[in-house]
Amino acid sequence: MSTIGIDIGGSKALAVRLGDGAIVDEYYTNTRRGPLFDTTAAAVRSVWSEDVEAIGVGVAGLVRWPEGVFAWGPHVEGTNVHLKDLLEEEFDFPVVVDNDANTAAFGERAAGVARGFDQFLLITLGTGIGGAIVIDGSIYRGESFAGEWGHIRHDPGGLLCDCGKRGCWETVASGPALVRLAREVISLNPGGSLSTRLGSGPITGEDVTAAADAGDEVARGIVAEVGAEFGRGISNLIAIFDPELVVVGGGLGSVGESLLGPARRFAADALHGGNHRLLPPILVAGAGPRSGAVGAAYLAAAIRS
Repeated sequence: MSTIGIDIGGSKALAVRLGDGAIVDEYYTNTRRGPLFDTTAAAVRSVWSEDVEAIGVGVAGLVRWPEGVFAWGPHVEGTNVHLKDLLEEEFDFPVVVDNDANTAAFGERAAGVARGFDQFLLITLGTGIGGAIVIDGSIYRGESFAGEWGHIRHDPGGLLCDCGKRGCWETVASGPALVRLAREVISLNPGGSLSTRLGSGPITGEDVTAAADAGDEVARGIVAEVGAEFGRGISNLIAIFDPELVVVGGGLGSVGESLLGPARRFAADALHGGNHRLLPPILVAGAGPRSGAVGAAYLAAAIRS
Protein backbone atom coordinates (compact mmCIF):
# COMPACT_ATOMS: atom_id res chain seq x y z
CA MET A 1 0.00 0.00 0.00
CA SER A 2 1.11 3.59 -0.57
CA THR A 3 0.36 7.20 0.38
CA ILE A 4 0.52 10.40 -1.62
CA GLY A 5 2.23 13.57 -0.42
CA ILE A 6 1.72 16.98 -2.03
CA ASP A 7 3.76 20.15 -1.46
CA ILE A 8 2.21 23.38 -2.72
CA GLY A 9 4.70 26.24 -2.58
CA GLY A 10 5.02 29.73 -3.93
CA SER A 11 6.42 28.64 -7.28
CA LYS A 12 5.77 24.91 -7.58
CA ALA A 13 3.59 21.91 -6.95
CA LEU A 14 5.36 18.65 -6.09
CA ALA A 15 3.68 15.27 -5.65
CA VAL A 16 5.23 12.00 -4.51
CA ARG A 17 3.80 8.55 -3.94
CA LEU A 18 5.52 6.74 -1.11
CA GLY A 19 5.60 2.98 -0.71
CA ASP A 20 7.59 1.18 2.00
CA GLY A 21 9.38 4.45 2.78
CA ALA A 22 10.61 4.99 -0.79
CA ILE A 23 9.42 7.31 -3.56
CA VAL A 24 7.79 5.17 -6.24
CA ASP A 25 6.34 7.99 -8.35
CA GLU A 26 6.86 11.75 -8.58
CA TYR A 27 5.42 14.80 -10.33
CA TYR A 28 6.69 18.37 -10.42
CA THR A 29 5.56 21.58 -12.04
CA ASN A 30 6.82 25.13 -11.62
CA THR A 31 3.73 26.63 -13.23
CA ARG A 32 1.56 26.23 -10.16
CA ARG A 33 -0.55 29.39 -10.32
CA GLY A 34 -4.28 28.69 -10.27
CA PRO A 35 -7.06 27.75 -7.82
CA LEU A 36 -5.57 25.83 -4.90
CA PHE A 37 -7.99 22.92 -5.04
CA ASP A 38 -7.54 22.45 -8.80
CA THR A 39 -3.76 22.52 -8.52
CA THR A 40 -3.73 20.08 -5.62
CA ALA A 41 -6.23 17.67 -7.18
CA ALA A 42 -4.24 17.63 -10.43
CA ALA A 43 -1.08 16.84 -8.48
CA VAL A 44 -2.83 13.94 -6.70
CA ARG A 45 -4.03 12.49 -10.00
CA SER A 46 -0.55 12.73 -11.49
CA VAL A 47 0.79 10.07 -9.09
CA TRP A 48 -2.42 8.14 -8.40
CA SER A 49 -2.36 4.36 -7.99
CA GLU A 50 -4.94 1.77 -6.99
CA ASP A 51 -3.00 0.95 -3.82
CA VAL A 52 -3.22 4.49 -2.36
CA GLU A 53 -4.59 4.57 1.20
CA ALA A 54 -4.39 8.25 2.17
CA ILE A 55 -3.32 11.67 0.95
CA GLY A 56 -1.24 14.29 2.75
CA VAL A 57 -0.86 17.91 1.67
CA GLY A 58 1.52 20.63 2.83
CA VAL A 59 0.74 24.21 1.78
CA ALA A 60 2.91 27.30 2.18
CA GLY A 61 0.81 29.64 4.28
CA LEU A 62 -1.63 29.71 7.16
CA VAL A 63 -3.37 26.34 7.55
CA ARG A 64 -5.88 25.73 10.32
CA TRP A 65 -5.15 22.49 12.14
CA PRO A 66 -6.69 19.92 12.22
CA GLU A 67 -9.51 21.22 10.00
CA GLY A 68 -7.16 21.47 7.02
CA VAL A 69 -8.44 24.89 5.97
CA PHE A 70 -6.02 27.06 4.01
CA ALA A 71 -6.72 30.47 5.54
CA TRP A 72 -4.32 32.60 3.49
CA GLY A 73 -0.76 32.89 2.30
CA PRO A 74 1.25 35.57 0.49
CA HIS A 75 2.57 33.14 -2.13
CA VAL A 76 -0.41 30.82 -2.73
CA GLU A 77 -3.75 31.83 -4.24
CA GLY A 78 -6.96 31.43 -2.27
CA THR A 79 -8.47 32.32 1.10
CA ASN A 80 -10.47 30.16 3.51
CA VAL A 81 -10.18 27.11 1.23
CA HIS A 82 -11.56 23.99 2.96
CA LEU A 83 -8.95 21.89 1.20
CA LYS A 84 -9.18 18.77 3.38
CA ASP A 85 -12.96 18.49 2.96
CA LEU A 86 -12.82 19.22 -0.77
CA LEU A 87 -10.15 16.59 -1.41
CA GLU A 88 -11.91 13.95 0.70
CA GLU A 89 -15.10 14.58 -1.26
CA GLU A 90 -13.23 14.39 -4.57
CA PHE A 91 -11.18 11.24 -3.90
CA ASP A 92 -13.11 9.48 -1.12
CA PHE A 93 -9.89 8.83 0.82
CA PRO A 94 -8.59 10.13 4.16
CA VAL A 95 -6.79 13.45 3.71
CA VAL A 96 -4.61 15.48 6.07
CA VAL A 97 -3.65 19.08 5.28
CA ASP A 98 -1.00 21.07 7.15
CA ASN A 99 1.53 23.82 6.64
CA ASP A 100 4.35 22.65 4.34
CA ALA A 101 7.07 23.23 6.92
CA ASN A 102 5.18 21.10 9.44
CA THR A 103 4.90 18.24 6.96
CA ALA A 104 8.61 18.55 6.18
CA ALA A 105 9.46 18.41 9.89
CA PHE A 106 7.29 15.33 10.34
CA GLY A 107 9.10 13.57 7.51
CA GLU A 108 12.58 14.61 8.62
CA ARG A 109 11.94 13.24 12.10
CA ALA A 110 10.49 10.03 10.68
CA ALA A 111 13.20 9.28 8.15
CA GLY A 112 15.53 12.25 7.64
CA VAL A 113 18.34 14.13 9.33
CA ALA A 114 16.17 14.85 12.41
CA ARG A 115 15.60 11.19 13.19
CA GLY A 116 16.26 10.72 16.91
CA PHE A 117 15.93 14.44 17.74
CA ASP A 118 13.10 15.65 19.97
CA GLN A 119 13.85 19.40 19.98
CA PHE A 120 14.52 20.95 16.59
CA LEU A 121 13.52 23.65 14.16
CA LEU A 122 12.88 23.24 10.46
CA ILE A 123 13.16 26.26 8.18
CA THR A 124 11.83 26.19 4.63
CA LEU A 125 13.76 28.48 2.31
CA GLY A 126 12.50 29.20 -1.18
CA THR A 127 10.11 31.82 -2.51
CA GLY A 128 9.70 32.81 1.13
CA ILE A 129 10.68 31.52 4.56
CA GLY A 130 8.50 29.23 6.66
CA GLY A 131 9.14 27.10 9.69
CA ALA A 132 8.19 24.30 12.01
CA ILE A 133 8.87 23.84 15.71
CA VAL A 134 9.31 20.37 17.20
CA ILE A 135 9.17 20.19 21.01
CA ASP A 136 9.41 16.88 22.89
CA GLY A 137 9.01 15.05 19.59
CA SER A 138 5.76 16.75 18.57
CA ILE A 139 5.04 19.61 16.21
CA TYR A 140 4.07 22.77 18.07
CA ARG A 141 1.41 24.68 16.14
CA GLY A 142 0.16 27.21 18.68
CA GLU A 143 -3.44 27.98 17.74
CA SER A 144 -2.50 26.74 14.23
CA PHE A 145 -0.03 29.21 12.72
CA ALA A 146 3.22 28.90 14.74
CA GLY A 147 6.47 29.05 12.78
CA GLU A 148 5.65 31.89 10.36
CA TRP A 149 8.98 33.52 11.15
CA GLY A 150 9.60 34.57 7.58
CA HIS A 151 7.43 37.53 8.58
CA ILE A 152 9.33 38.57 11.67
CA ARG A 153 10.09 42.30 11.32
CA HIS A 154 13.75 41.77 10.49
CA ASP A 155 14.31 45.32 9.19
CA PRO A 156 11.53 47.72 10.25
CA GLY A 157 10.85 50.14 7.43
CA GLY A 158 12.69 47.89 4.98
CA LEU A 159 11.54 46.32 1.72
CA LEU A 160 7.87 45.66 1.03
CA CYS A 161 7.02 41.98 1.52
CA ASP A 162 4.44 39.99 -0.44
CA CYS A 163 2.47 39.77 2.82
CA GLY A 164 1.87 43.53 2.65
CA LYS A 165 4.19 44.50 5.53
CA ARG A 166 7.68 45.98 5.35
CA GLY A 167 10.98 44.59 6.53
CA CYS A 168 10.06 40.89 6.87
CA TRP A 169 12.97 38.46 7.18
CA GLU A 170 12.15 36.77 3.88
CA THR A 171 12.57 40.04 1.94
CA VAL A 172 16.35 39.84 2.48
CA ALA A 173 16.90 36.09 2.85
CA SER A 174 15.08 34.08 0.18
CA GLY A 175 15.09 33.23 -3.50
CA PRO A 176 13.53 36.56 -4.52
CA ALA A 177 16.19 38.38 -2.46
CA LEU A 178 18.91 36.67 -4.50
CA VAL A 179 17.11 37.56 -7.72
CA ARG A 180 16.62 41.19 -6.68
CA LEU A 181 20.31 41.65 -5.86
CA ALA A 182 21.41 39.91 -9.05
CA ARG A 183 19.15 42.13 -11.17
CA GLU A 184 20.52 45.22 -9.45
CA VAL A 185 24.09 44.16 -10.28
CA ILE A 186 23.22 43.33 -13.89
CA SER A 187 21.45 46.68 -14.31
CA LEU A 188 24.49 48.56 -13.02
CA ASN A 189 27.00 46.44 -14.94
CA PRO A 190 25.34 44.95 -18.05
CA GLY A 191 28.69 43.87 -19.45
CA GLY A 192 29.83 42.12 -16.30
CA SER A 193 30.40 38.46 -15.59
CA LEU A 194 27.03 37.92 -13.92
CA SER A 195 25.16 39.46 -16.82
CA THR A 196 27.08 37.26 -19.25
CA ARG A 197 26.37 34.14 -17.20
CA LEU A 198 22.68 34.76 -16.44
CA GLY A 199 21.69 36.67 -19.55
CA SER A 200 18.67 38.95 -19.86
CA GLY A 201 15.94 36.34 -19.33
CA PRO A 202 14.18 35.22 -16.15
CA ILE A 203 16.44 34.55 -13.16
CA THR A 204 15.83 32.25 -10.21
CA GLY A 205 17.53 32.05 -6.85
CA GLU A 206 18.94 28.68 -7.88
CA ASP A 207 20.49 30.36 -10.95
CA VAL A 208 22.35 32.78 -8.70
CA THR A 209 23.62 30.07 -6.34
CA ALA A 210 24.67 27.95 -9.34
CA ALA A 211 26.69 30.90 -10.66
CA ALA A 212 28.31 31.25 -7.24
CA ASP A 213 29.14 27.54 -7.13
CA ALA A 214 30.63 27.86 -10.63
CA GLY A 215 33.08 30.46 -9.35
CA ASP A 216 31.50 33.80 -10.26
CA GLU A 217 32.81 36.18 -7.60
CA VAL A 218 29.92 38.65 -7.92
CA ALA A 219 27.41 35.84 -7.46
CA ARG A 220 29.40 34.59 -4.48
CA GLY A 221 29.12 38.02 -2.89
CA ILE A 222 25.36 38.11 -3.43
CA VAL A 223 24.89 34.63 -2.01
CA ALA A 224 27.12 35.47 0.97
CA GLU A 225 25.05 38.59 1.68
CA VAL A 226 21.76 36.69 1.59
CA GLY A 227 23.33 33.82 3.57
CA ALA A 228 24.42 36.23 6.29
CA GLU A 229 20.88 37.64 6.57
CA PHE A 230 19.59 34.09 6.77
CA GLY A 231 22.08 33.38 9.56
CA ARG A 232 21.03 36.53 11.40
CA GLY A 233 17.47 35.25 11.55
CA ILE A 234 18.60 31.75 12.56
CA SER A 235 20.61 33.19 15.45
CA ASN A 236 17.45 34.89 16.75
CA LEU A 237 15.51 31.63 16.57
CA ILE A 238 18.29 29.80 18.42
CA ALA A 239 18.17 32.43 21.16
CA ILE A 240 14.44 31.79 21.58
CA PHE A 241 14.21 27.99 21.23
CA ASP A 242 17.69 26.61 22.01
CA PRO A 243 17.14 23.66 19.63
CA GLU A 244 19.25 20.53 19.35
CA LEU A 245 19.24 20.90 15.57
CA VAL A 246 18.21 23.28 12.81
CA VAL A 247 17.09 21.67 9.54
CA VAL A 248 16.87 23.74 6.35
CA GLY A 249 14.54 22.53 3.62
CA GLY A 250 12.74 23.95 0.63
CA GLY A 251 13.99 24.46 -2.92
CA LEU A 252 16.64 27.04 -2.07
CA GLY A 253 17.54 25.44 1.25
CA SER A 254 18.86 22.43 -0.61
CA VAL A 255 21.59 24.30 -2.49
CA GLY A 256 24.04 23.56 0.31
CA GLU A 257 27.20 25.25 1.44
CA SER A 258 27.26 28.32 -0.83
CA LEU A 259 24.34 29.71 1.18
CA LEU A 260 24.44 27.75 4.44
CA GLY A 261 28.17 28.34 4.96
CA PRO A 262 27.74 32.12 5.39
CA ALA A 263 24.56 31.52 7.42
CA ARG A 264 26.41 29.23 9.85
CA ARG A 265 29.29 31.68 10.23
CA PHE A 266 26.99 34.61 10.97
CA ALA A 267 24.86 32.57 13.38
CA ALA A 268 27.98 31.39 15.24
CA ASP A 269 29.27 34.97 15.58
CA ALA A 270 25.88 36.23 16.75
CA LEU A 271 25.17 33.37 19.17
CA HIS A 272 24.34 34.65 22.64
CA GLY A 273 26.96 33.38 25.12
CA GLY A 274 28.91 31.90 22.24
CA ASN A 275 32.02 31.33 24.36
CA HIS A 276 30.01 29.04 26.63
CA ARG A 277 27.85 27.03 24.25
CA LEU A 278 27.93 25.38 20.83
CA LEU A 279 25.99 26.36 17.75
CA PRO A 280 23.50 23.56 17.05
CA PRO A 281 24.07 21.71 13.76
CA ILE A 282 22.46 23.48 10.79
CA LEU A 283 21.80 20.76 8.21
CA VAL A 284 20.09 20.43 4.83
CA ALA A 285 16.91 18.34 4.96
CA GLY A 286 17.55 14.71 4.13
CA ALA A 287 14.80 14.71 1.50
CA GLY A 288 16.12 17.98 0.07
CA PRO A 289 13.53 19.96 -1.90
CA ARG A 290 11.16 16.99 -1.62
CA SER A 291 11.01 17.23 2.17
CA GLY A 292 7.55 18.86 2.30
CA ALA A 293 5.95 16.33 -0.06
CA VAL A 294 7.69 13.31 1.48
CA GLY A 295 6.71 14.48 4.96
CA ALA A 296 3.10 14.93 3.83
CA ALA A 297 3.09 11.30 2.61
CA TYR A 298 4.48 10.14 5.98
CA LEU A 299 1.83 12.21 7.77
CA ALA A 300 -0.85 10.59 5.60
CA ALA A 301 0.51 7.16 6.58
CA ALA A 302 0.37 8.17 10.26
CA ILE A 303 -3.35 8.95 10.10
CA ARG A 304 -3.94 5.45 8.70
CA SER A 305 -1.94 3.67 11.41
